[in-house]
Amino acid sequence: MTDINESDLYKLFKKSEEAESVYTIGTTVDTGLEWQAVDECKEKVDTTLHVVKERGKIYFNIRLDQFSKVKEMRSIDNIFLVSDVRQFNFSEDDGETDLTLLKNAIEKDLRLEKGLEAWKAMTGFRGKLYPKQEEFKDADKLLKAEKNQPPEDAVVGDVRKGRKRGRDPSLSSEEDILKYRVTCERTGSHAFESGQVARVIGGELQDKYFWLVDLTMYHLEVICNLVQNELATCLRITHESKHRRNIIHFGPTTLRATVCYSLLRLANPKPGDIIIDPMCGGGSIPIEAAIAFPDTYVLCGDNHEKAVARTKLNIDAQSINHKTELITWSVAKLPLKDSYVDIVVTDMPFGKRSGSMTDNRVLYKRYITELARVAKLGTGRLVLLTYDRRSIQMALQSASNLFKVIKMLGVNMGGLHTAVYVLKRTKLPYNP
Repeated sequence: MTDINESDLYKLFKKSEEAESVYTIGTTVDTGLEWQAVDECKEKVDTTLHVVKERGKIYFNIRLDQFSKVKEMRSIDNIFLVSDVRQFNFSEDDGETDLTLLKNAIEKDLRLEKGLEAWKAMTGFRGKLYPKQEEFKDADKLLKAEKNQPPEDAVVGDVRKGRKRGRDPSLSSEEDILKYRVTCERTGSHAFESGQVARVIGGELQDKYFWLVDLTMYHLEVICNLVQNELATCLRITHESKHRRNIIHFGPTTLRATVCYSLLRLANPKPGDIIIDPMCGGGSIPIEAAIAFPDTYVLCGDNHEKAVARTKLNIDAQSINHKTELITWSVAKLPLKDSYVDIVVTDMPFGKRSGSMTDNRVLYKRYITELARVAKLGTGRLVLLTYDRRSIQMALQSASNLFKVIKMLGVNMGGLHTAVYVLKRTKLPYNP
């Protein structure tokens, strides 16, 4: 123990240590949408869960038999198993001494066995978690010989080329010795670099468990989250992000499926609701709506022929049922009756990666007015994502009697600081 204040994550993990069948799970989520993930977690896993929310992450404790419910969550990108959390009294000015502290703690105190057994069950890894030293030496020689092969001898389509997220652990064989890599995510002021932490911890883990280091074709990625003086050692469960679903044909501004789900949750869809995405691009939002909320009716469209064609290909690839319809239309003049739509969820032209901010100032007002026409009086909900806050605010000011702003969120998407506006249609009739 140290005199450092215990974090919420530290306290949560200590509770999991007290129960043999309880494990701490961490998940990543787009920054700004953490509360949607918290709500989904409680809804799908356990309403009584204590969830710790951090920037871009949520943590909670579960039993092993609850993990299947975690995998069903649609708002999260990656899943980790938190296998150790500990605190250090770093000097902040002597990196060598601080790294020695880390080395000694890993060598003498770190026990990952409980987490490793759970990781094996959660991922379906069939290989050897604890190989013998002789097995390690033989496998290490083979791996080095394989890596030294000339590039021309590599098999076409070799996963090693350009692959950064390892291999699916469930595809391993019983004879496979676990391959791993260690990465460090560091926040705060330290006298050492992230790469040094990864090397120190990676070396100690190899000495302890006789694993094979492989930076590209690994089964297990060990993530060391170092925040100030607290180190959380996490085992990656998902070998690729959960946002890589639904879409096969990508456009220039294709939304991540996890973001789409969170935007839809903000609209609170009910059975029988009509949901539209009037600027569907590649179809990310309507496809997620049809899959995640199958009791709704989904309409989508775009005025760009390539976008409509791309959406059709993506919808066909998912074999979505007849409740999803695709139409070529202009958001400024939708072929829909007045007060017809329950929910509008859309990704507005950003003026950054697509569109123009100058055009947006005119177009946003036209779009908002048309959406006010088709949204149901008193109950219609709009969830609008945009980078161009100035244009959307000007448009909302011009339509302040037609919509009430329920919520506004700042969301970081790939380095773009976007805004999400949640609106509710007033009871005032639309008069052109």
